[in-house]
Amino acid sequence: MIVLASLLSLFGCGSPWKGFENDTIKSFSLSEGGGMNRFSGFGYYIKETKDGKVLFRFDEGLPGEKEFILDDHSVFDSLQQIIAKHKMYTYHGHYQPPFDITDGTSWSLDVQYTSGNEIDAGGYMHGPKGYGDAFREIRQCLDHWKEMPFGVNQVESFLYEYGQERYTIERKDDHIAVTYDNQETGEHQELERELQMLEDLRVIFNVDRLKMNGQRGNLDGEYTPWMYDITYSNGDHFRYESYDRDFKCGYTHILQGFIANWMEDKEERTHFYYY
Repeated sequence: MIVLASLLSLFGCGSPWKGFENDTIKSFSLSEGGGMNRFSGFGYYIKETKDGKVLFRFDEGLPGEKEFILDDHSVFDSLQQIIAKHKMYTYHGHYQPPFDITDGTSWSLDVQYTSGNEIDAGGYMHGPKGYGDAFREIRQCLDHWKEMPFGVNQVESFLYEYGQERYTIERKDDHIAVTYDNQETGEHQELERELQMLEDLRVIFNVDRLKMNGQRGNLDGEYTPWMYDITYSNGDHFRYESYDRDFKCGYTHILQGFIANWMEDKEERTHFYYY
C-alpha cells in the first residue's frame, strides 16, 4: 500500500500516463532560444537509431555542433528520473505570459516513448511551475555526454532559389559542383569549388539556426520568393520556402552574400564576423 501511495503521489491518480514509471524514452528534444542575443539558447536532440544505438546532437549556438552515436541507453534513464521528479509528463500545450513581452525567449520540449506516450509542450517567457529548474537539471545531466568525442554532420547537397535564380551545390569526391541557372535570362554556369564551401555552409546553417522545415504564406505579390533545400550526411533534410521582407528575410542576405563570394571564387568569410 505504501508503494502504491507513493506512485499515485508521483504520477497522479487518474493520470493518462498509466505505466509511465515503466515506460521507455525513444527520443528526447529540448530547445530554448530567442531574445536580443542571437546566440542565446540551446538545442538537445537524442534518439534511438534503427540499429538500436543512441544518436546525440547538441547545439548551443556555436559553429561546432556536436553529433555522435553511442551504444549507451543510460541517458534515457537519467532523463526519465528528472522528468518524473519534476512531473514534466504534465507539460502540454503552449504557455504564454499574461502580458506582452518583446524580444523574449521561447522553449520547446518533445519526448516520445515506446508505448506511444508523448510530452509535447512549448512556451514563450512562461511555462509550468518549476520548469526552469527542470531544464537546468537536464542540462547538467547532459554535461557528461557533451564531453564525448564527436563527428561533424556534413552537408551533402544544397539547393537555393531566389526569384529567377537557382543555385545547386553538390558534394563530389574531391570538390564541389556548383550549377547556376537564371530562368529569366537563360544564363547557365557550371563551376567547381573547394570542399570548404559546404563546411562554411554548414556553419552558417548552424550559427544562424536556419535548419527548419516549412513554408511562409505569400505576404505580398511584390516580394521576391526564395527557398532552400539542404541534405546532410546522416540523412537530415530541411526545406524552407518564403518571401522576401518576412521575418526571415535577413537570411536571404546571408545566403546571397555567401553564394556570390563563392561564385566569384572570393572565398570571403565576412559572414563569420560574429564569432
